[in-house]
Parts: sequence; C-alpha cells; structure tokens
Amino acid sequence: MNQEENVQQYVSNKSKEYKEECRQLLERIVALQLKVFKAPDLYVKEVLNVVEQYKQQFELVKQNPGQSNGKFSIIAQFLSKVAVYYKTDMKFYIEDLMELINHFQNTLNQGLRKKIIFCLLRLRGKNLIEPYRMIVFLMKLFNCQDKDLRRIIFRFIIKDIKQFNKKHRNETLNKQIQNFIIDLIKKSQENIAKRAIQIMIELYKKNIWKDNKCVNIIAQGCFNQNYKIKLLACYFLIETTETHVEIESSEDEADKYIQKKGKNKCVKPTKAREHRVEREKKMADKKQRKKLQRFNSGGGFFALDQIYSPQDFAERLFDNLKKHDSERFSVKLAMMHLISRLIHRHKLLLIPFYTYIQKHLYPNSKDVAKLFAYLAESIHDQIPKEDLQPTVRHLIDQFVNDRCQELTLTMGLRGIYEILQKHPKILDKENITYLIHYIKYKNRNVSQAARSILNHFKDTNPQLLDKRLRGNKWKSTEELDGEFDDNFIQQITVGIDGAELLQQEEEEKLNKKFDIPIYCDRILTDEDFKRIRALKRKKEAEIEQNKLQEKQQKNQYIEQEVEDDEDFIDDDDENDQDDISDISGDSAELDDNANENEEWEDESIDDEDIDDDDIKPDSKITKEQNKNRRQSLSDLEEEDSVQEYYSDESKVSDENPHGYVREEDIMRYRKTKSEQKHEKLEELKNGTKEKWYQGPNKKKSEFASTSNKEKQKNKPLQMMRAKKVEQKNKESRIKSKIKDLKNKLGHVRSGKQAQRLKKQKLK
Repeated sequence: MNQEENVQQYVSNKSKEYKEECRQLLERIVALQLKVFKAPDLYVKEVLNVVEQYKQQFELVKQNPGQSNGKFSIIAQFLSKVAVYYKTDMKFYIEDLMELINHFQNTLNQGLRKKIIFCLLRLRGKNLIEPYRMIVFLMKLFNCQDKDLRRIIFRFIIKDIKQFNKKHRNETLNKQIQNFIIDLIKKSQENIAKRAIQIMIELYKKNIWKDNKCVNIIAQGCFNQNYKIKLLACYFLIETTETHVEIESSEDEADKYIQKKGKNKCVKPTKAREHRVEREKKMADKKQRKKLQRFNSGGGFFALDQIYSPQDFAERLFDNLKKHDSERFSVKLAMMHLISRLIHRHKLLLIPFYTYIQKHLYPNSKDVAKLFAYLAESIHDQIPKEDLQPTVRHLIDQFVNDRCQELTLTMGLRGIYEILQKHPKILDKENITYLIHYIKYKNRNVSQAARSILNHFKDTNPQLLDKRLRGNKWKSTEELDGEFDDNFIQQITVGIDGAELLQQEEEEKLNKKFDIPIYCDRILTDEDFKRIRALKRKKEAEIEQNKLQEKQQKNQYIEQEVEDDEDFIDDDDENDQDDISDISGDSAELDDNANENEEWEDESIDDEDIDDDDIKPDSKITKEQNKNRRQSLSDLEEEDSVQEYYSDESKVSDENPHGYVREEDIMRYRKTKSEQKHEKLEELKNGTKEKWYQGPNKKKSEFASTSNKEKQKNKPLQMMRAKKVEQKNKESRIKSKIKDLKNKLGHVRSGKQAQRLKKQKLK
C-alpha cells in the first residue's frame, strides 16, 4: 500500500510541476506575442528560439499521439498568430501540422487534434494556405470519429467558398472543387460522400452554387448504393420545387409572432404596443423579400428544370427502382415521388410507371394516400387515353365499391377527381354514371367527393351526363353544339406569353410596324423577359384601375337616380300645397290630390323596402319603374362579373400554381362524433390506466395559468432549495411568537418551562 501511495504522490507532483511550466511558458509567449505585433523585425531571434522548442515537442507528439501535450498546443497557437510576419520561414510549420493529422487522424488526442485544426483554419483565414488545398484536406477529415470537429469543418467549408465567391464568381476554382467532389462521391467512403452532397445542397440553398453542374452532381446521388445518400438527393430535388409556395404573407408571420406572447391578447392596447406590432410586421416584410430574392436570383428555375436529359434520367431512376425490390419502403416512396414530379414538370412519357404503381395500390397497403397523390401528379394531357384506362379501372374496382369502407370510398373518389383535372377525357359514360350515383350515399364525405366529379363534368362536358343532372344551363340539348369527341386532342401553345406587349413598345419607339413576331426575328435575352414581366404588371394595374372607375361610375349613377327622385317628390309637395291654399270647400278635389300624393310617395320608396304584400294592384307605375331600375342595375353587375371572370382565368391560383397533388387533398375526411368517441375509448383501453370516458374534456387555453405545485414539479432542486429554507425559517419564527404569546396570556405550560417558573416563584 505504501508503494502505491508513493507512486500516486509522485505522479501528482509531476503533474503539478508540468502545469506550472505550462503556465510560465504561456505568460512568456503572451508577452512576446504583444511585442511581435508591434515590431516583428526586432524579435526574430526570440521567435526562432520558440521554433526550436516547437520541433522538440513535435517529435514527442509523434512518439505518443494519444497523450495530451499542453506545451505543443501553446506554441502551435502562437506560431499560427505570428506566421503572417514570417511567411518564408513558416512553410515547414503548415506541412508538419497537415502530415501529423493525416498520419494520426483517429489516434491523436481529441483536444490536441481540435487545437491543431483551429491553427490551420486561422492560417487559411490569413490566406497563407491555398483554398483548394485546404478544402481537399478538410473533406478527407469527415471520416474522423469526432462529431464537433465534423460540424466545425462543415461550417468552415461553406463560409470559405462563400467568401471567395463574394465579389465575383471564381469559376476556375469552383470547377476544381466540383470535380473533386464528383470523385469523392464515386470512390470514397459513405460518410465522406454524404457530407460532400450536404455541402452542395447547402451551397445551392444559399445561392452560391446555383449552377446546372451543381444540380446534376447532386442528382447522381439518386443512383448511389447507400440509402441515406439516395434520400438526400431525392428530397432535395422534390423540396426545391416547393420553395416559393411556402412563403407566407407578412401579416401571417406577424400574427404568429404576436400569438406567441399571450399578454398581448389581454393587455390594454397602447401606442407603444401598436408601434411594436408595426415594427414586427416590417421585419416580416423584410424576411419575405429576402426569400423572394433568393428564389428569383436563379431566374425562377427549379432544380428539376436544370437536369440535362430528364427523359433518360427518369428511365434510369425507374430501372433502379425495379431492380432493388428489397430496398426500404421510404426510399421507394421518395423515388416514386421524384419520378412523378419529373413526369409532371417535363411532360414525359413513361407508361410502365403506372403499371408499377398499380401493383402497390390496394386499400390495405401502406401509405395509400401518398401513392394516390403520386399517380395523380404524374398524369398529363399528352399521355394516350388507352394506356391509362386499365389503371383507372383498377382504382374503381378496388376503392369505389359497396364493400369498401367510407374512408376508402372518399379516397378513391377524390383521387379520381384529381386525375380528371389532369386528363378530363379518361372516363367513359358508364363509369361516370357509376361514380355519380354515390351522391345519395349516407355519409357526407362520400357524397361531397362524388358531387365534385359531377360539377367537373357539368363545366367541361355536360353531354356525358343525364338531362336531369346537367343543370339549368344545359337542360335543353339544342344549346349544345356538336358531339363529344372521344379522340385525344393535343393542345399546342404557339408563341411567348407577353411578347406582343414588348413588340408594341418597340414599334412605338421606332414608329414602325413589324410583319414578323419579335420572337421569330431574334432570340430574346434575360433583359427582354424582365421587361415583359414589367409590362404584364403594368397591364394588370391598368385593368384594376378601370374596374375601380367603373364601380365609381355605377355608384354615381345610383346616387343621381335617388337625388332626382327626391327632387321630384319635393316639387310635387310644393305644387300640392299651392293647390290646397287656392281651393277651399271642394272636398272631391282634395281627395284627388291626396290620392296623387300617396301614389308619388309610393314611387319614392326604395326597392329594399317594397314587399309583395304592400304593393297595391292599382299602382302600375311604381311596378314598371322598379323593373326598369332593376334591369339597369343588373346590366352593370353583369358587365363587372364578365370582366372578373375573364381576368380570373388568366391568373394562376396561389394555393397550387404548379398543379402538384398532395396527400392532404386525397385524405380529406371529417369524422363523426361517434367515431371520435370510439377512438378515444380505444386509446383509454390501450393505455396504462382504465378510465370510463365522460365526454371530451375542456381544453385549456394556450395562455392558461398552471398551479404552483405543477410548476414546482418541473423545476430543479437547486432552484427550490432556497425557497424551502425560507419557509422553514418563517415557520420557526411563527412558532416562537406563538409560544411567547401563550406565556404572556398564562396558558398551561409543560416540561422544563413549568419547572423553571416554579423555582422563580419559590425564590
């Protein structure tokens, strides 16, 4: 035992001595560092002495890489800060540090390794290491078993690439790094390849590398063997198509920020609080502008639009999906989603894809709503009707039957409705009649889904419906011109939208008329397209101004009519009074004038105040005038409604501008109260405690206050210890006061206090 104690004492003494030496060395180096910053030429000898110490410690680190060395880390940090003043003499220092990490990547001490890398990052910040060499060196360290270090390297690479592309794009260096990343993805290990793709994705989102080459490098990750890299690449290509849809209005963002603070709902509104809300809304506007600038900086193109050959890419991806049947289902779903988005975006023809999805589409299969959405999204007008009919027949047989549950029925009908919006001529008359008879189904969700299909055919092709279902507009068959064409008609778009406005502007400037359209005469540049967008906005603003002017004219017209009626009534009243003053005694004439006054008063009443019961059979003039007035108002309203209809057709819906189909659109199902009760009962039975269900509990508000006991449960002991001590002190004080009061009042005492009082009395 004595020997062990002596050994421990010896080790502790040695460690204390070593710490003191390190502290003294640090004090000397800090003093020297301040002197070198002021006059580096005067302290060359002192720096060379430190370099000799560095070489000695470097050899010790090579011998024992797993052991910590405080002296080496202090000297290395000093040299990294001073290396700017002695560039020629410090080249060996950079190479030594890089070799040390390459040879002892995982065996090196964790703290020492981190400090060495910080020294190298500092040297790169002072531009003593070339950027390409540094990035290649750091990329290979992603295989290191240190999570914090990998995070630091990841952030530094993105900042470094952002910095040397800040003033102008350094294309030569970007190409070198991109080619190196391609080799990493193909040859290197899985961890390094995954981190390399994450770097590319982050640079694309920050608009640093928004190039076609960057997108295609990431897209090649879809064919990698590792499932994590596949998911990264697939989710990137899918999510980038939905960036500007996620942008919220400034008012919504401000309201969300205000709702987080519950006090603003209850507290009295003051000027200071109103100014605060305005400031928050302005900040939300700035955030929205930044998001829009990020999206518009790439020209408004998505990542899917930048793939070189989308048809070949989709075919390769589909072949890869068929080969790997044993792949995880989440990976399969991501690949199917990407293929459907590619087909929808580029109008591709990949007919075997529909038969592949058909195998997975059954009511009991996993994630049926997602598969329905992918199928509906991948359909477009240019696919032949004959190739899609078997898949639709399969959907009707499996999802729209009397044997199916209500949820599957709604899902099937809504999925078919989404398919009809993309390809309206896919169903026959027999299938349509079969689907529409579900309007009379007892469940509301099923009947609404069937009614949506009926309304679709009312608008597009009412001839396929029965006469009683066509509506008032198409009841007579004479109004329908021609017969329904079953064959597929391809819609071809000619020209460029908005090019006419640009042509008119140039004709006005040159005072000439062009015989050929402008897009046939020359290739339009990016500036031309920007100008077209500005002209479109200008035209839309003019249309809105015209609408406002027409509404103002309509209101003025109504006001003038009302004023004319009032003036006319006043003139009649004056004339009646003059007649009454002149005539005296003729009761018959007075009665006639009274009847006339009643008739004119009836004319002055508004249309809103008139009821069918109040109108007399003799008052024919009032009826005719009211009819004329209603016709004039209806004509003005019809003109406004026609203009609004044509203006709304040109605009694209903000909710879903690109025609994507989501899982929520197909899984819209409102449960009844009995179903909700049944679910809650099952949850209680499956839980730990069995409790009888007594109706839905009243939900507490978001900002409801909790009791102090509930708050104390969540707090740690150290926060509660001081309060408990105070409570004990208070209790002891109160008890002492109560005893004093009892003594004064002369209450019965027991124990030692009573004996002491007896002794005092005897004395």
